[in-house]
Amino acid sequence: MAGGADGSDASFDLTPMIDVILLLIIFFMLSSQFATSELRPVDLPHQEGATPPSESAAAKLVIDVDREGRYSILGEELTLEALSARIAASQGGTGTRHSGVVVRADRTANAGALNRLADRLAGAKIANWSLAVSPEGTP
Repeated sequence: MAGGADGSDASFDLTPMIDVILLLIIFFMLSSQFATSELRPVDLPHQEGATPPSESAAAKLVIDVDREGRYSILGEELTLEALSARIAASQGGTGTRHSGVVVRADRTANAGALNRLADRLAGAKIANWSLAVSPEGTP
């Protein structure tokens, strides 16, 4: 008897797998929204910028500089010394350097604060960092 004693065929129910896939899609959509909502609102300079390379968002270290010259990462305000320690910690012990450091500086921020940050990045041997801008005509 080829089909078995009762004549039923073996089949798989794909409904649980589809449910899991939909839950994963919803999870990743929500978690990506939370990642962008943790950034502080910063009035970026209005300038045409370069198209960012297609890197994973997880590899980026985003540093905010507000109009008073205060530094923060993901909404957590840091002193320059604490920021330097965080940059060093993000490098890990492997000697690899962050290629995705993005600085979001307020367009009315003191240039001295940005220069001090650039010195700290150079001290951490990070020469390839980007300054975020808002395209012209965008509020």
